[in-house]
Order: sequence, then structure tokens, then C-alpha cells
Amino acid sequence: MKRFSYWLAALIAVALIATACGDDDDGADGSDLNLVSSGTLTVCTDSPYPPMEFELDGEFTGFDIELMRAIAEDLGLELAVNNIGFDPITSGIAMESDECDIAAASITITDEREENIDFSDPYFTADQSLLVSTDSGVTDLAGFSGRSLAVQSATTGEAYAQANAPSDATIISFDNPGDVFLALAAGEVDGVLQDIVPNAEYALNNPDDAELVETYPTDESYGFAVKEEGAEDVLEAVNNSLQKLRDDGTYDDIYDDWF
Repeated sequence: MKRFSYWLAALIAVALIATACGDDDDGADGSDLNLVSSGTLTVCTDSPYPPMEFELDGEFTGFDIELMRAIAEDLGLELAVNNIGFDPITSGIAMESDECDIAAASITITDEREENIDFSDPYFTADQSLLVSTDSGVTDLAGFSGRSLAVQSATTGEAYAQANAPSDATIISFDNPGDVFLALAAGEVDGVLQDIVPNAEYALNNPDDAELVETYPTDESYGFAVKEEGAEDVLEAVNNSLQKLRDDGTYDDIYDDWF
């Protein structure tokens, strides 16, 4: 929202002027979008994946979710979140079956995924990383010879592990993003290879049990995802709002809240 300051204005006058300005705001209008539910931007996600998307006190939050909330607000829409899983999102099934209008789940933009879904402008850049249990004695990916490594199914982290881990390493794929950390805590695996953001968050909150030992520069860009056909209006509106949030500093404020 634009902020206005008026010299020597009474409080009631400021409130009235601000309201009038809000009505005339030149931001995007979501009232004419082809949405699953009128007046609501329905977002599919894959939770828990802190600090990007997770539940807190029964409500979804995290960087991705709060950025989508700001976009929905800019469009004059309510926000609804559907925790549906990663594969239905990246395959496009979630959007094609009208489970949601758009997906926000830390989705790396890849050529392969663009065969099934369309992406917004990039909104975040991340690398891959290796998290290990502190008592594992492992300090790099080469040390996983004969050991078990957790990844999330259908992710770029899984692809990186398959391409770069020792040939005799056991790569265990989990559908639920939170299960990789449960496996690490239970001693079922010696490490987790995935995007740096959730691994770094886990290491920060569990310093006695896990540590981040390697990062792998991949310069992956995240994008919001919509179905390939029939969501052009939603994609254009989201891109316009995303640019507006960057320009007015809202994006930076949300980023600073989470990182």
C-alpha cells in the first residue's frame, strides 16, 4: 500500500484521505481473474519446508506464503493454502484439477518442469547443500561412500545427489519434505542433501545434532507455478504484483523477516 504523510492534518482527515487513496490505487485488480474460488487466490504448497512454507498455530506461513499473501492483498483477494505435496504441483496435476490457482513451494525453474507448468518471474535464488549429523564424522559428499543420504523426491536436490554422490552411497527419497529431518534425527540416514534454505534453518535450530558442511553453487531460481493453459491472466497479475512489491520495498521487508 502507498503511504502518505500530510502536514498539520487531523487524524480523522488522514484516515479519510488514506481510504480514498486506497480506492484509487493503481495496483492490479484480481476481481476479473479466472480463479478456482471467486475473490480468493488459492495456493498449493508442500509443507513443512521451513522457513519457506510451514504451519504455525494452525496457520500456514513462511517466506513463500507471506509473499503470496502480499500478492493476494495487492490484488484485492483473500488467500487460501492447500498443502497438496510436491509431485502434484510439479506435474501440473494440482492446478489442472483446480486444486489451486497457483503453487508456491520453493519450486526451482527447470526446462523439464516447464513441459508441464508455467512459471512466474523468478523470485528467489538458492543453492544445494549437505547437512550431516554431528556424530557422523562426514565432512563432504565424498564421505558418503557406503552411507545413507536423504533427499526429497522429484527435487533438484535428488537429481544432484544422484549425479554427484559416491556410486555406493544409498540415496533414500522421501515424499514429505519434513521426513528427511525425521530420518536424520532417528539415525536412519547420515545426511540430507537439498536446498540450502531448509538445511541451514535446521542446522541453526539444532546445533548440537546437525551441521551444514558443504554448499554447491547451482544458482537455482524459484518461481510460482500455474497450469500451462488457461491461467495466463493469473500469471500476468502475479508477475505485475511481484514487480510492484519489489519496487515499493515490500519484498525486501518480507525477506528480512525470514532471513
